[in-house]
Amino acid sequence: MENLTAVRHYLHQNPEISQQEYNTQKYILSLLEPLKPDRLEKVANTGIIACFYGTAPGKNILLRADTDALPIQETNTDLSYNSKTAGVSHKCGHDGHTTIMYGVAGHYARQRPETGNVYLLFQPAEENGWGARNVADDSFFKSLDVDMVFALHNLPGFKKNKIVCKTGSFTSSVVSLAAYFKGYTAHAAEPWNGKNPAAAMSSFMLQTLELNMENKPEYITITPVYMEMGERAYGVSAGEGSVHLTIRADNNQRLNDTIAKAKTIATTLAQQEGLQVTFEMIEPFESNQNHPDAVAIIHDAAGENQLEYENLYEGFRFGEDFGVFTNLFPGAMFGVGSGENCKPLHHPEYDYPDEITETGIKMFIEIQRKAQ
Repeated sequence: MENLTAVRHYLHQNPEISQQEYNTQKYILSLLEPLKPDRLEKVANTGIIACFYGTAPGKNILLRADTDALPIQETNTDLSYNSKTAGVSHKCGHDGHTTIMYGVAGHYARQRPETGNVYLLFQPAEENGWGARNVADDSFFKSLDVDMVFALHNLPGFKKNKIVCKTGSFTSSVVSLAAYFKGYTAHAAEPWNGKNPAAAMSSFMLQTLELNMENKPEYITITPVYMEMGERAYGVSAGEGSVHLTIRADNNQRLNDTIAKAKTIATTLAQQEGLQVTFEMIEPFESNQNHPDAVAIIHDAAGENQLEYENLYEGFRFGEDFGVFTNLFPGAMFGVGSGENCKPLHHPEYDYPDEITETGIKMFIEIQRKAQ
């Protein structure tokens, strides 16, 4: 554990944002190469897959850890391993996830799985939603015969080392929708000679917020995140602007239906105001749909490790791109409690607790064994 903690602290000191994890990849490779996995490949530009082949045929299990940090300035003052990169820090605990997976690799280096192959994915770019997609499109990943997939996330607000999971939607289906309204400018003294998008933008905002729905565990959550219109030219009536919304739902179909409704609202308003409207989809995340068989394996693995287990009623509202994999293969994501009183994820003072690393390692090893 002392070695693993040192690894985690090094990663914390040297964070890199999504799709820029070049030094992180280099460091992880330097840790994995001495372990002599049966296959070690770079994937999706800054990711890695380490393969450990079983001594007998069985189910092939993919275990995933994410490696990227966030564009957040760390404000902790009591750490001996503060981030060395201004404006970037590991405030989602991916430094801990990576360390856990390195510990799993160490286990299989000493003792290959009894049955089935284990594929350890060190995945980049989870935070912007592109990492899993890029891995799924990678030719080496496509060559793997994957039977089931598993991942974990550290969870502030839950007792340390408690395992939390549920069948069905574990994390939200999320996308940011930008609606761009375009008319044309006029003199501010004669706004009727132009096409100002202000009325359409305001109505679009208000009408889309009416699509919010709470029928737990089902939900639609629409959050306005950004608006811009015109220029700081006070003699000019604005001619264009945009509204950016984050839309999330408990499953992919509900999200897609809501996006379609939002686009219809924007299109109707644009037509009424004589405007053009175009759309952009930003940072999409598919919902993690946990398979019941995979959840049963996680439950049993927690019991084998004598860990407290909580079956959640409602999934989490944040996005997690592991949903790409759970929509391709049977599998599940679970949580490991980080402490009931610690800072929340993405808080500038959040720090992953090293006490849960061993729990994550033991869970993954037992999950692979019970999946056979």
